[in-house]
Amino acid sequence: MNRDQFCKKIDSLSDELINLRRHIHAHPELSGLENQTAILISGYLKNIGWNVTESIGKTGVIADFGPIEKGIIGLRVDMDALPIFEETNLSFSSKIDGVMHACGHDLHISIGLGVANIIKDLKLNFGTRIIFQPAEEIASGAKWMIKDGAANGLKHILGVHVYPDLLVGTIGIKEGSLTAAAGELKVEIIGKSGHGARPHEGVDAIWVASKVISGIQELITRQLDPLDPVVITFGKINGGNAFNVLAEKVNLVGTVRCTNIELFKNIDTWLSKNISSLANSCGANAKIIFKEITPPVNNNSELNRVLRDSAVKVLGQENVIELQKPSLGAEDFAEFLNKIPGAMFRLGVSNSNGCAPLHSSRFNPDERAIGVGIKVITESIVKLNKEIQNKVDK
Repeated sequence: MNRDQFCKKIDSLSDELINLRRHIHAHPELSGLENQTAILISGYLKNIGWNVTESIGKTGVIADFGPIEKGIIGLRVDMDALPIFEETNLSFSSKIDGVMHACGHDLHISIGLGVANIIKDLKLNFGTRIIFQPAEEIASGAKWMIKDGAANGLKHILGVHVYPDLLVGTIGIKEGSLTAAAGELKVEIIGKSGHGARPHEGVDAIWVASKVISGIQELITRQLDPLDPVVITFGKINGGNAFNVLAEKVNLVGTVRCTNIELFKNIDTWLSKNISSLANSCGANAKIIFKEITPPVNNNSELNRVLRDSAVKVLGQENVIELQKPSLGAEDFAEFLNKIPGAMFRLGVSNSNGCAPLHSSRFNPDERAIGVGIKVITESIVKLNKEIQNKVDK
């Protein structure tokens, strides 16, 4: 099958894949609970002749095709939804209250199934594995699947993620860091309770917490290199028992994002030192717990070139956008890149009406992006097969 033929086949599959996407969208499942989604994926792949293994990384699915004994080229797509009440008013809106595919994973699944439909009709020198991963939104699924052997035998791995900042029909390529490293920060401020009318007799943990929240932001701008961005956001605060009593304890929970991996490795020490100092200056103490969640997605230059060249062939040079800045969002595809050379690209999903941001209750991507993603990935897999074989022949 030549390029024109597989592009025509992709176009012919459009209605089927869009219907699948809409079914998945209407029946979202949260991280680690993607049981029905996995059943649908497994049944579809078995029906078209793929060798399917279920319950990899809890609810994950891997599917192999072709001569895998010679080596395997992988594609990873994610499956989970988010705890969000959908407000799109689409005919196929989520039927599960408070759960929504607001990050495009339903499109990713359809792209993976579409690639499987094309690959099965191609005679390739190496095997292909499609990894349908759970629990990306809690940055756990990749680790689960790798532990269960999903990465075994892989030579290279590709990834895709929808991107509302780009128009449908275009993709974004990024050299080096595509996403940030992410961590979770927990801080317990310990003060001294007292009467609200006599604050000088105690240590107000709420006041101290406010100093920590604002102070750490100021310290970022004066102690850290502004060319290596660091974002610290406290998303949860809890403390106090009564309106007229000084709070003895306040708990803060937040996230830390950073694109410089060396800086990220040392951020725990920096946070502990400075948060403790801020609390102590107010007469309080602080307990700090920092947990690394996932490293940055650092695209391999050779795999990035393959994605770029393949996209130019099927989309045209004008539709391949060189992204200049990384995202400070996190993506546990990075866990696979710690094991195997790979790269992820951004898939445009906006149209003339625009597109709400990722994780929005009104997120409504243009479904034409499914075909675009399949074309770029399939062409990339074919190109990788040729390049690997050329190296073997030499």
